[in-house]
Amino acid sequence: MTGRDRPLATIVMYHVVRSRAGGLAARLKGLDESAFREQLSYVRAHYTPVGLFDLVAAADGSHALPPRPIVLSFDDGYAGHYDIVFPILADAGVPAVFFPVASALIDRSVLDVNKIQCILSAASVEALVQRVEAAIDGEPHLPPPAEYRAQWWKGSRWDPAEVVYVKRLLQHALPHSVRRPLVDELFRTLVSSDEQGVAAELYMDAGQLNELHRAGMTIGAHGDRHLRLPALSRDEQALEIDGALRVLDVVGLPRRGFAYCYANGEHNVDSIELLRARECRIALTTRPDLARIALKELLTLPRIDTNDLPVRGDVEPNEWTRRASDP
Repeated sequence: MTGRDRPLATIVMYHVVRSRAGGLAARLKGLDESAFREQLSYVRAHYTPVGLFDLVAAADGSHALPPRPIVLSFDDGYAGHYDIVFPILADAGVPAVFFPVASALIDRSVLDVNKIQCILSAASVEALVQRVEAAIDGEPHLPPPAEYRAQWWKGSRWDPAEVVYVKRLLQHALPHSVRRPLVDELFRTLVSSDEQGVAAELYMDAGQLNELHRAGMTIGAHGDRHLRLPALSRDEQALEIDGALRVLDVVGLPRRGFAYCYANGEHNVDSIELLRARECRIALTTRPDLARIALKELLTLPRIDTNDLPVRGDVEPNEWTRRASDP
């Protein structure tokens, strides 16, 4: 099958799902438990939840997908995925796929993306801009802050320009030799000096992940340290992918025939070749679109964000849902 004859599926991406009780998770952008419950009601009213590997079976012709199939995917391995999401899904009989990061789950390291979110919640963005630009000025080999502003001071569909600027510089725009100590210093001084303690609060542990697996949830890999693969050499990408597969070891899954989720959705030709050589069956990006299911595209499937669907169960289908009905 080609083009519009191929099966169409919706894959939704979730990150933090939190209660109203506060704690460190409250510092991270995410979905409240009540909003997640409402969104799940919407999903069940307008879609048919399926497992991630049902898409593989549909691609090879061994399994037909139901009307409006949808896959719920949960990235990074947050504690709320076990404490909040899992019981709700189990009660509703809804399958899902979970992609914990190996270093967070096993080594109890806090992911840079979460360090930066915590940093942004602990200080004004104006103060952070000043601290980041002071670090740039302190490195004579770097371009002046004005050049970084020209490239990165741009709003996104989620954040204003000044927040995007701080995020991008701390995530990847600054050289590793500058960015790494700066992120660690800001986290230590503004958030906590106990990184393992923060990780224990933010992320689920191996025993909890095993409970999800035993209950029939799909477990996939999402990077060893949540690094952007295209920024790495081919050999470094191989190390990042192989390290990610430690998550499969935790739940006793084989290191072949697995599901992978690219950190930040980013990949290149090397990434795909390395996953194919390791017999990865399906991989997800963050490109916002519905997925046309075909064997040759299973390693680059798009996902929409939780924010792309309503968080009320009693509303009319939105544009994404109407599109999911297209033949």
